[in-house]
Amino acid sequence: MISLFKGWYSRHFSAPGTIEFALVLLAAFLVVYYLMWLVGPLVVALCFAYCLDWVVRLGTHKFKLKRMTSSAITMILFVGLSIGIMVFIVPKIVQQANQFYTNLQKISITAQGERKDDFDTLIATKTYEFIESLPEPIPSMFSQEEIDQYVVQTRSSILSNTNNIIRNQVMPSVVNAMSWMMYMIIVPIFTFLMLANKHTLQHRFRTYILPNNQSLIHEFWPKINAQIEGYIRGKILHIIIITIVNTLAFMFLGVNYAFLLGFGVGLSVIVPYVGAAVITIPVVLIPIFQFGFTSYLLWIYAVYLIIQLLDANVLTPMLFSKAMNLDAFSILSAILIFGGLWGFWGVFFSIPLATFIRTLFLYWPNSEVVDTTKYVRKSKE
Repeated sequence: MISLFKGWYSRHFSAPGTIEFALVLLAAFLVVYYLMWLVGPLVVALCFAYCLDWVVRLGTHKFKLKRMTSSAITMILFVGLSIGIMVFIVPKIVQQANQFYTNLQKISITAQGERKDDFDTLIATKTYEFIESLPEPIPSMFSQEEIDQYVVQTRSSILSNTNNIIRNQVMPSVVNAMSWMMYMIIVPIFTFLMLANKHTLQHRFRTYILPNNQSLIHEFWPKINAQIEGYIRGKILHIIIITIVNTLAFMFLGVNYAFLLGFGVGLSVIVPYVGAAVITIPVVLIPIFQFGFTSYLLWIYAVYLIIQLLDANVLTPMLFSKAMNLDAFSILSAILIFGGLWGFWGVFFSIPLATFIRTLFLYWPNSEVVDTTKYVRKSKE
């Protein structure tokens, strides 16, 4: 056992600088995990600076501006856009979320009462007609009254659980987020300083924190940076496009809570596979509550399905063809692990972090000569 461990250690940590680099990565993980309450503004500012750095580079390279000037212009545009979203879009989403929550409570009270809503009757009737079309002995096992009772109990249970989730989990998170109003002042300042003094801060980081073997960093960073930067930039653009398109579609079709549903569909792209499955539930149920079982539902679902197909087959490959090279198992595992560690931000950065770890595994110095290109080729296939 000891010889096996020594062999593994000599293969992966015999190159100069690998131990120091591993310790730096471990220390960074521990600091973020245990001291997030202390370094939170710095981490958030670093994420914003990383996302906005390409705009600063565009100003310095294409328009020949000084980095300080380009950083100032970038921050003015970013802060202005953020204020515009907070003033014109967020209140509308909050208003519709409040209306949805209020209506949910009313429906829950109605479902728990003695009278049955027309919606319950319609669901029960359609369900009973479907059961009657099945072969015996299934139809004889259920009566109309039992189906009515099951529908009322099911809807009451769903609405009660949804109310509890909104009241006990969603609302406390919103209130807690409001207590971080200081971020709105500190984070932009830190972001501007990081953008304006990028080269100085990088020099200090390389000098005092990174290992002496700088070739190790120069080997990893270009590969990691190209993928992560492309992914984050594409993901932000992806969220904006999907949010706008779905909001406009729901507004055009006259669906209630169009802003809320469009915003929810936009955020769902953060979590591949899982997000789309979760957001589909309110997208399907809200039109049913609003219009009932009419032919107009088919138009709503057809438009939503077309948008999803265009997103999956056109927009996503166009935005992430080079930045995202992970299989479904790795994506879901990263979402589960990093989401459990850091919540929303862990989910948002789960794919970049998974890409970072994958790059470490592929290109980590190894005393045995390994052709890593074949693993890259296989993963692409």
